[in-house]
Amino acid sequence: MPGRPPLTLRPLAAALLLLLATGCTSSGDEARPAAAPTTRVDVPVPQVDQQARDACALVMASLPFELDPGVQRRSVVGDRELTAAWGEPPVTLACGVPDPDRPDEPVTVNGVGWSVRDIGAGYRWTTRDLAVNVAVDIPDSYENGAEIVNPLCAPILAALGPSSG
Repeated sequence: MPGRPPLTLRPLAAALLLLLATGCTSSGDEARPAAAPTTRVDVPVPQVDQQARDACALVMASLPFELDPGVQRRSVVGDRELTAAWGEPPVTLACGVPDPDRPDEPVTVNGVGWSVRDIGAGYRWTTRDLAVNVAVDIPDSYENGAEIVNPLCAPILAALGPSSG
């Protein structure tokens, strides 16, 4: 697609992504997720210290309005400096989450390493090796998780960068 930076994937991660994508693809007959409704989304708020809160506020300030065509930003209940949501069903983001509990090789999208875990009705993409972790929950109705997290990578890297340890 024009205007999108290329996705960078490691071979093992590419295989995982292909498996995830084929398990979540639609036949094309279903409609894309609808534009953002006016109801606010309740996103669990992580407990963070002031340093993480400040870093997360930088991420939130630069998040895109739209993740994919029709998947637009919507209001959240609670702390807007730590949480965000887009689309219907909602894709949610929480900044300041604990380290992912999976030691597997991350899926890398535009320089950001993500641990991807099946959470039942979708997948949780959690950053790895950054100063503060970000989790993005993507419902099964979205066809490609990498395309959803792609526009989040630049703001996340700009604000959080790689961790020093």
